[in-house]
Amino acid sequence: MTPAPIQTLPLSASWQFHDDRSTLVLEPHARPAMPVSNDDQVVHLCFQAGTDELAKILAVFEIPSEAVRERHWAVIRQGVAVKVEQHSEFVSIMLRRSADDAEGKLGEFLRDLTTIEHVKTICLTRVLLHSPKSTGFKELTFGSRIMGGHICTDLEVRSTLFPDEHGFITFVVKAPAAPSEQLGRRIQRLLEVETYRNMCLLGLPLARRTGEKLRRFEMELGTIMSAMNSEAKELDDEAHFERLSTLMQEAHAETAGCRYRFAASLAYNEIVQQRLDSLEEEKLGELQTVTGFVRSRLNPGVSTIQSVVRRQQVLIDDLNQALSLLRTRIDLSLNRDNQFLLKSMDARHRQQVVIAQTVEGLSAVAISYYLVGLVSYMAASLTGVLPDWLSPAIIIGISVPVIFLGVYTFLHTMRKRWESDLLKKSSP
Repeated sequence: MTPAPIQTLPLSASWQFHDDRSTLVLEPHARPAMPVSNDDQVVHLCFQAGTDELAKILAVFEIPSEAVRERHWAVIRQGVAVKVEQHSEFVSIMLRRSADDAEGKLGEFLRDLTTIEHVKTICLTRVLLHSPKSTGFKELTFGSRIMGGHICTDLEVRSTLFPDEHGFITFVVKAPAAPSEQLGRRIQRLLEVETYRNMCLLGLPLARRTGEKLRRFEMELGTIMSAMNSEAKELDDEAHFERLSTLMQEAHAETAGCRYRFAASLAYNEIVQQRLDSLEEEKLGELQTVTGFVRSRLNPGVSTIQSVVRRQQVLIDDLNQALSLLRTRIDLSLNRDNQFLLKSMDARHRQQVVIAQTVEGLSAVAISYYLVGLVSYMAASLTGVLPDWLSPAIIIGISVPVIFLGVYTFLHTMRKRWESDLLKKSSP
């Protein structure tokens, strides 16, 4: 049976790719391991450097400054293999010198790197590779505490995990003859353990300093809560609210200032644990394994960072709860004050009504008295005109209740109208 012919696929130019597709494709192939053999010397450096400093680092290895936008560079300069990688917050440099290469070039590169200003060194690591039959372990400082074991099945590693007089931590590795790419991947995992361990522990000094500040915040919060329980004055509540608000601002500022560093440390810790697992280290004799030593020193530091992160969150939650309780207390106090004020205003209004009614009655009497006086004058002037049975006294007596009732009704009506107008004007 004749196989079906292979169909021609559409040209790639006809596809509309996502803007970040190139990043997605290249990321799995980024930062490949440097091939090494079992007689090489590898130096690994880790720096914090800005863009200008990175350009100077690349210039040491004659890499064009235009390439600073990239994240990975690999070149060979005078027998020394160079790999420079730009990570999220640090730059790593890996140098490999073979046994038959010129002696001085690696040291010259290192001296040139030390002259670059504003570069903060995080870790310096050296790996000395030997064949299984060599006596390379004698290169470690005599009398120092040595850790080691079998990693990746057939590699034997030793290290003091303590920097020498030049600041380098040295790993001596005995490795059988193996493909250089495979050995390079194993050595890279070992170097990444040391690099990410240091990056992880960058958060520990900050965690200790932050822990002291948290202690002060927690004590101040406890003092305020105790004062809130023992005092019930409105003025004290307002003062406590101000103190709590200030404390909340300081706590939020402190948490925001630490958030990135702590999150990065916890992320680096996960990478370290993954790399340690991938080493598959087995115990060798009475030596403590590198994996066991790193974890025994790293895990407490990570626990400290995690503890500070939890304390920060608990402090903010407690402050929010305290502010909520105090706000409720202040609202209740304001409601009581408002009720008292309303009752006082109601009582004052009632007094004003009573006074107004009293004044209204007195005014009616005064006006009626005046009008009755006028009527009496009019009645007296009609003495000869009026019939005998209708005397001025009778006229005055009849006019008194009529005049008073009319005056009182008029004043009462006017007062009601004024009050109604005032209510309409005062209502929204």
